[in-house]
Amino acid sequence: MKTVYKMLLGALLGFLGAYCLLAAEFEMTLLDVSFEATLVISGLTIVLIVYCFSGISRMKKRVSFSVSGDEEDELEAKQYRTFTDSTLANTVSTILSIIAIGMAIVTELPIWLILVNVALFIITIISSYVALSVLKLVYPNRNLPSPTDKDYNKKLLAISDEGEKHVMLGGLFHTYQMMNILLTGAMFILIVYSLGANHSQLFSIIVIGVVLILLNANYMFRIRNR
Repeated sequence: MKTVYKMLLGALLGFLGAYCLLAAEFEMTLLDVSFEATLVISGLTIVLIVYCFSGISRMKKRVSFSVSGDEEDELEAKQYRTFTDSTLANTVSTILSIIAIGMAIVTELPIWLILVNVALFIITIISSYVALSVLKLVYPNRNLPSPTDKDYNKKLLAISDEGEKHVMLGGLFHTYQMMNILLTGAMFILIVYSLGANHSQLFSIIVIGVVLILLNANYMFRIRNR
């Protein structure tokens, strides 16, 4: 039932956003600003990539530090925070590069802009593997799986202790709840966008709906069979 309540909350937020947009006589088209928007997104992607590699560099440098006691715990905490920040930056940059590629292709922007963002996308994929490889240097005593291992996530979960699994479970469950709210709200926002800008987003609405159904069904079937 909590999942239903979360989806209803998302619907409410979507309707409220829709009402505000209609009240302001909402009308928008990305075609007029697609080139500038793509440049901005590409710039943000580059900044995040630089930040990610900077974090990886800091993690490598700290590996050589000789510490003990409380300093060792503090260093490990710093390494963990740097890794999570770098991972987030990498994830966001990957998504932004895909958005930029999509905008450039759909709005028929110059080919060089498409190629630049394809290159940025490839760099984000490489940086994700590099970051995971650095973890083996940070935690040499742990039998961490190789980043290229097809069962990387399963093996990583298997070697995690109970405390780490609890933290991951809490993060994943809150993410699952937020996903239902945001995707449901996004569907209603797309409906309003279709009405206000005269650009049908029906396909996007259907895709989001299917994704929501599959994700919730997958979650429910997994906990149902436990």
